Amino acid sequence: MSPLFQKLAVAQMSNNSFSLQNNWRLVVLIAFFIICACFLGWRLFYIQILTSDKRVQFGVDQRLYESVIEGERGRILDRNGDQLAMSFPQPFIYADPQVVGDLAYEYSLLLSPIIDRKSKYIFADLKTEGARFAYLQRDATLEMRTTIEELNLVGIYIDEQPRRFYSAGDYFARGTIGEAGVDNQGISGLEAQYDEYLAGKSGLEVAERNQYGGTIPNGRIQIEPATQGADLYLTLDRALQSQVELELGAAIEEMNAGGGVVVISKPATGEILAMASMVKTVDGEIVTTSDNRAVTWIYEPGSVMKSVTFAAVVNEGLAHPDTSREIDDAIELYDEEECVGDQYDCTFTELGLAYGTQEMTVEDILVRSSNTGTITWALDLGKERLHSYLVDFGFNRKTDLDFPYEASGSLKDLKNWSGVEIATTGMGQGIDVTPIQMLNAYNTLANGGVYVSPQLIQSITHSSGEREYVTSNPSRRVIEEQTSREITRMLTAVVSKGTAKLAGVPGYEVAAKTGTARKVQSNGTYEDEEGLYHYASTVVGYFPSAQPQLSMIVIIDEPAGQFYASETAAPLFGELASWALRHYKISPTSSLVYSAAGQSDAGDITLGKTASEIAQ
Repeated sequence: MSPLFQKLAVAQMSNNSFSLQNNWRLVVLIAFFIICACFLGWRLFYIQILTSDKRVQFGVDQRLYESVIEGERGRILDRNGDQLAMSFPQPFIYADPQVVGDLAYEYSLLLSPIIDRKSKYIFADLKTEGARFAYLQRDATLEMRTTIEELNLVGIYIDEQPRRFYSAGDYFARGTIGEAGVDNQGISGLEAQYDEYLAGKSGLEVAERNQYGGTIPNGRIQIEPATQGADLYLTLDRALQSQVELELGAAIEEMNAGGGVVVISKPATGEILAMASMVKTVDGEIVTTSDNRAVTWIYEPGSVMKSVTFAAVVNEGLAHPDTSREIDDAIELYDEEECVGDQYDCTFTELGLAYGTQEMTVEDILVRSSNTGTITWALDLGKERLHSYLVDFGFNRKTDLDFPYEASGSLKDLKNWSGVEIATTGMGQGIDVTPIQMLNAYNTLANGGVYVSPQLIQSITHSSGEREYVTSNPSRRVIEEQTSREITRMLTAVVSKGTAKLAGVPGYEVAAKTGTARKVQSNGTYEDEEGLYHYASTVVGYFPSAQPQLSMIVIIDEPAGQFYASETAAPLFGELASWALRHYKISPTSSLVYSAAGQSDAGDITLGKTASEIAQ
């Protein structure tokens, strides 16, 4: 083969080889594009078809966020509509730790002096792993809010939440109204007891946010509106409550006492107009208590119980105010010929004064607050009947006040009464009562013998505007109306010429009784470790006597120095009674006629049903 043909043959073979190589590369390239197209098609199918809902939701979550709208807590108002507790928008500062990111340390140093928190705590909140929300300051001031808004820090936000505000002060009627916590939930008192009514129903809001996590202006959409809580109208009178707290605090200070309790009510309806409980702290400060001692505190009432004992005696037909008999200055009681008295002596004397046997009427006994005279008649009554009347008057059980942690007091079972029990119980020792129980027993005397449960709630106004009036539990007769009139006559004499003179009000007839009781100590006796006695001094009664429109109990707990109720609780009773009578424009007794019918045109205070109407 000529050289020329050989060159042509080699060139042809070279071209064929190059063509095969190019074809192979083309096949690979086409295959690659086909695979890529299939993969992209699958991804598009997966994204747009199989997981489209999830992807859409992810995008929504990135742009929108849901937040709970707190329902505004209902108000608490007094009987006249004056606001006592309400909610208002409270600014708070919070952060989104994921948005803040690496700026946490810088922000913690910057925010520390502004929101008055240590930087290490702020830093810890900002570095909370996985969190999208962290409180930085829940009680932000206007100055804090303004400063942070001007800084415009990424991931740091300001919002508002409802916060409780007490218009008369945090300590006003503190034990009764109670308080709500930082989460706007009732934690004590009526705030807790009626939380289901006061608490609003939460709503739902969706907001649109920008790339920094902040809310876009006008980007809020309300999905479910919040519902406001119900308003609670109390039976309390703000003006009277303020005066009671003012004068009780002054009395505790003046007598250097450990504390005190005052409750004022309408006997015919059981409505409580004022309820104050105050103590002196270890620092010497006199403050209202967070617990309502008028309802939770149990103590031995002393001689104020004698009125109940004689109500039973008179109601059983054993005596009347003018019934007279011989009363010894000392009485010895035994149980099966043995002295069984626990912490008591079995010999009862008239305050240790031996004046011999005296002729005394029932009224004389109550006016003088005679121990042996009371015991003499209690023995005639008998322990079975005395125990039964005490239960009927509401002792040893709760009063149905519908208040948290109300105590029921204690009265020994009849089968456990020793030979001295009838003596001690009849004159207010060995029986534990609450102040509200004691007041309610006297309300029964004032009501013509009808027991009416106390109440603190006048009405509930729901968010719909509907107003629901609250009524007390059904009343019941305890003693006859004639009996109540005779006891009232004697209690009026106690004020006019007996131990409760300082509880009187010029121009008015007041029915009241004093009681000075030793307090049982932690060791189970009346003496403390140093051999000293501690006293609770009580005055309880109602006025005007002819047709009682107001009732009151005053207790001075552990007064220093003079401890008799006639010198401690009685003056405060008289001062508050005088103020309340003027406040409600109740006419003086000089315009009243004391009669069996008990009718009067005194004052313009609205009482609702009279005692006789309740009895029917």
